[in-house]
Amino acid sequence: MLQIFDLAHNNFSGKLPGQSFEKWKAMMGGQGNNTQLKFLQFRRSGVNYIDSITVTSKDLEMHLVKILTIFTSIDLSSNNFDGPIPKEIGELTSLYSLNLSRNSLWGKMPMSIGNLQVVESLDLSRNHLTGNIPPSLAKLNFLSHLNLSFNQLVGSIPSGNQIQTFSIDSFMGNEGLCGPPLIHNCTNGVAEPNANYSDDGSGID
Repeated sequence: MLQIFDLAHNNFSGKLPGQSFEKWKAMMGGQGNNTQLKFLQFRRSGVNYIDSITVTSKDLEMHLVKILTIFTSIDLSSNNFDGPIPKEIGELTSLYSLNLSRNSLWGKMPMSIGNLQVVESLDLSRNHLTGNIPPSLAKLNFLSHLNLSFNQLVGSIPSGNQIQTFSIDSFMGNEGLCGPPLIHNCTNGVAEPNANYSDDGSGID
């Protein structure tokens, strides 16, 4: 079963195929019910071995000598994918890390993204996403790394115990965003004037 899907830093283009996500059973619910930790093992020429891999999560590159069977990750960053984020992404309820940064994705963030209840790292930065941040995003209690910077998001950042703990860097570059943790206040859900950001290289890169 597919657990780690990494196509980062290529020149792939086109829209993300939502129907394909529905086939990735290892990233769907039910995988986290087994409390006994196991590692991926492979068999070749009659010999069992444990594979290793290097993944990027929470802006950190990690070399996993042993891959837990519960670890799931999608990294499609630094490509030329466009179009909306498929709503089917919300069916991957056992996904731990999702990185779609540095593409040309547009449209609103799907409400279904709030179904990723165990996701720990979510990076959608440097795309062309518009609209409001879904309120469901504030309910992701395991989320420890969030980057929505340099999109075209607007409105109030939803309130929640977790989302307000992230730094301003997680939201910078969205001129229409307002509310904590940003210093810019909202008036009827709209950012007050002069709440401007600049992509001058001083933020997340």
